Amino acid sequence: MAEYRAYVTDAPGGNVEYRSVQISDENGNVMLKPLLTGICGTDRGIARGALPFAYNPSGYNFLVVGHESMCKVIESKSDYFKPGDIVVPIVRRPGDCPNCLIGRPDNCSDGNKHEAGITGLHGFMREMFMEQDFNLIKIKDKELGDLGVLTEPMKNVVKAFEVIERVSTRSIYQNNLSTMEGKTALIVGTGCEAFLYSFLSVDYGFDTFISNRHPIGQTSLNMCKQFGVNFIDSSKEPDFPQKPLDLLIDTSGDPGTVLRYLRKMNYNGIVILFGTNGKAPSTELTGEDIDHIVERNITIAGSVDAAKIHYMKALDYLSKWNRMHGDIMKTIITAYFSPGETDVFTKKPDGEIKSVIKWQ
Repeated sequence: MAEYRAYVTDAPGGNVEYRSVQISDENGNVMLKPLLTGICGTDRGIARGALPFAYNPSGYNFLVVGHESMCKVIESKSDYFKPGDIVVPIVRRPGDCPNCLIGRPDNCSDGNKHEAGITGLHGFMREMFMEQDFNLIKIKDKELGDLGVLTEPMKNVVKAFEVIERVSTRSIYQNNLSTMEGKTALIVGTGCEAFLYSFLSVDYGFDTFISNRHPIGQTSLNMCKQFGVNFIDSSKEPDFPQKPLDLLIDTSGDPGTVLRYLRKMNYNGIVILFGTNGKAPSTELTGEDIDHIVERNITIAGSVDAAKIHYMKALDYLSKWNRMHGDIMKTIITAYFSPGETDVFTKKPDGEIKSVIKWQ
């Protein structure tokens, strides 16, 4: 048994504390020390006891939380990694279904996968841990710095756009010049992943908007301006958009907001549901809404997690944006916390885009 200090919860009951825990020596050939671990809505949902699907690993009465991590290799028996390498550990681990067996546990078809820090597998918010080398992605770009911790949220964005590309083939989705020029995308929410979604939407060529029901801070507005994203305060612009939406990506998990914009989708429009919020108020789907969806060939798809290939592509995008917009990209990380601080799990800092725990 190895003893480490870690952020733990008793899932799905809620609450997070920082304390010493004993964990059986894990199968692994690489010893890792976290450098940065990100905090997201899933972590806060676990802390609130709002995610009933979270559960402790077998044989433990606690779960180490944390799934967004950038680590340094301390010791290695692997041919692929050496001490000093900077890596990102993969979150979702495969079960035995056909999708898991071909390396796509993000599309697990029987639910028997595990997710570090969420479902039955200890996460990365601890002083040290062992890992198998095939569960690690090396960060080769030395200039990326702290932005490497965004690899995990960014891989979700890459996976969602893979879904968009696939479902768009049910029709001719591009314009008559085979581009997305003139097509409108709306990303709902203004958290870290929402901004990453909006940046990639711009890269794809969409006229891109990001919305929330309140104003956003100057840092967020500066990012929008730099990347060519338009911010909409939906509380002040209830009639937005003036023309139909071709792509809607929701990161809020709020049914009322999704339905509001669903009613404004264009022919052959695509809706990606990414945000989850089981405590959100319910809303009414009417027969007219179903008519709108059917008559316009609207596709609604959920998207969760990603595969190893998406992590690799995520690093490519982060490196590209860092080269193009380095100063503004670095402002995505808005707050650093020390190991042991727990208030960040229950309260967002003012102006938060991404908060992280800095381990050294």
